[in-house]
Amino acid sequence: MPKTLIVGAGMVRFGKFAPEITLEKLATGAARNAMKDCGVSRKDIEAVFVGHVFGGPVAGQRIATELGLGGLPVSNHENYCASGATALREAWTAISAGLYDIVLVIGVEKMTDRVKGGVAPDANDLDAMHGYIMTAGHAMSARRYMHDHNATREQIAAVVVKNHAHSQHNPYAQYQHAISLDEVLHARPIADPLGLLDCSPISDGAAAAIVCSEKGLAKLGITEKRPEVRGVALVSGTLRAGTGDINEEDISRRAGRLAYQMASIDPADIDFVEMHDCFSIAEIVRMEGLDLIPTGEGARWTESGKTSIGGQLPVNPSGGLLSRGHPVGATGMAQVCELYWQLTGQAGARQVEDAKLALAYCKGGTVAGTDGGAVSVVVMSV
Repeated sequence: MPKTLIVGAGMVRFGKFAPEITLEKLATGAARNAMKDCGVSRKDIEAVFVGHVFGGPVAGQRIATELGLGGLPVSNHENYCASGATALREAWTAISAGLYDIVLVIGVEKMTDRVKGGVAPDANDLDAMHGYIMTAGHAMSARRYMHDHNATREQIAAVVVKNHAHSQHNPYAQYQHAISLDEVLHARPIADPLGLLDCSPISDGAAAAIVCSEKGLAKLGITEKRPEVRGVALVSGTLRAGTGDINEEDISRRAGRLAYQMASIDPADIDFVEMHDCFSIAEIVRMEGLDLIPTGEGARWTESGKTSIGGQLPVNPSGGLLSRGHPVGATGMAQVCELYWQLTGQAGARQVEDAKLALAYCKGGTVAGTDGGAVSVVVMSV
């Protein structure tokens, strides 16, 4: 396949913004930062791909109009938390097919004026009708993991401590301060054994990237090496019969193996991971599901520092969803921005040494009776 390259990235800081800071303002801010990063002008862009969940009809077209990109092909992509990565996948596919050479990909969400408390499940969700909502499911996952693998509550809480330590060095993170293990363990209970700090926040934000073919790179006059999108896998959940194993992570394993095949890589060669840690336990079981950490070892790896910056396999150098924030449509593209900055040596105090090959994972939504809605896995390298 022809190469697809990320040539520029831009974000706005994630957080909670006043109503006058609209979805369009967030998205255009991130897009302009990405364009400025690589010297791309409006006339260079041939198409726009936008991932969002709560943005309403033709949000992408509203954003494109404010950017002065009206008239271009604009597509909107909703796959819950995997929406931003799905938009990248469609851009990657279009460039690989030769349709475009220079495109803009945006992930954006304005949640604080649309979501009160936790994200509500669909009214027709049979699992949710019986109380099996996301928080309950991850709490059950944590309790089962602790039982099956002799893991401790402190080891799971170490995910939160690690990711907040990383986020201190990310200027785009919603939270940029360290927290202690004691703070995690004594936070307000949400669903036993998880507390408030084990859960990702409700957030607003946007992230964007300029994505090019090699021909597009030449058009822009860029001669420096840029990270390549080696593969973007996308799978959906399969029907589960009976009680099963809540931490089996078949959906993650299938997505990971498809991405490794697309990229022609050995997962053992991956230098760092941006992981969808919507809850602390999720980082652990999904890393194991991707065959990146041996089953049952994720909690101990975290506690021992193996998944910290400077460790064997750094996970979430950006701070992850727990501390960078989780504006659901923006998360996948925020991960792509982090991969770009790390692979080009621009991550500052959170830089992973000698980063050459990286992976980003998102899991979006639930479908009653299955092991998930959508999982995306992005592999990038220099």
